[in-house]
Amino acid sequence: MTAGPPQKSDGQIDVAFTPADVRTSDVALVVDVLRAGTTIVAALAAGFERVLCAGDIETARHLSGAGRKLAGERECRPIEGFDYGNSPGEFTHAPVPDLVLCTTNGTPAVLAAAEVAGEVLVASLVNLDAVVDVVPEGAEVAIVCSGTNRRFALEDAYLAGRLVQRLGQGRTDAATAAARLADSYPDSHAPLAQGADAEVLRATGQSADIDFCARESVFDIVPRVSKTGDGIAVVEAGDFESTTGSAAKDRENAMDREQTSA
Repeated sequence: MTAGPPQKSDGQIDVAFTPADVRTSDVALVVDVLRAGTTIVAALAAGFERVLCAGDIETARHLSGAGRKLAGERECRPIEGFDYGNSPGEFTHAPVPDLVLCTTNGTPAVLAAAEVAGEVLVASLVNLDAVVDVVPEGAEVAIVCSGTNRRFALEDAYLAGRLVQRLGQGRTDAATAAARLADSYPDSHAPLAQGADAEVLRATGQSADIDFCARESVFDIVPRVSKTGDGIAVVEAGDFESTTGSAAKDRENAMDREQTSA
């Protein structure tokens, strides 16, 4: 479905605080800081060739087989019979090519974004710089927050705001609100530690995941949806060799011109 970088346009940047608010766009940046977005980045960095995002447990189980491992969670706890939970720190190597991932909020958000966007990328704090580098200047961008059980999630809105600040183009009201929220925090750990998801992670003995997910720009991988179908989104490490860095440079030059003219 997502076959290549979108053409540059005069679009704005918008934020959907839950997948229900997503709109059509050239590029969708799916955000699930705690934890699916970070886990996808970590899994690809560990050597998995593909992450198959499943919308439900039944679909994930159906995908099991040779060359695949299952990962996922329900209520932040590992799913019975799966090989991994949803802790990004679990992924230090890849014993097989494919990881099948099923989570409460993140994988459904990837699928929802893929239905309406020309290009779908997965953004997290751990790959923040890399994502900003590959978003074309002037593209119409929708940041899709996975939320928590269809509700607003503080940590996702924070990262959305950071992305809005870095992308530096026209904003909708939702994008402006996200940027203002991000401005209210001195560092990335506080908003991750204060949300409802963090409370559950601490209660289930998984507080180390908060620290892992709060790190910034430690991976240069940008996960990209390569195809979708039958309730599955195939995510691979995007090949942006021809454009990496150029979009960010173009954006910096445009902002310099605006400051000069002002």
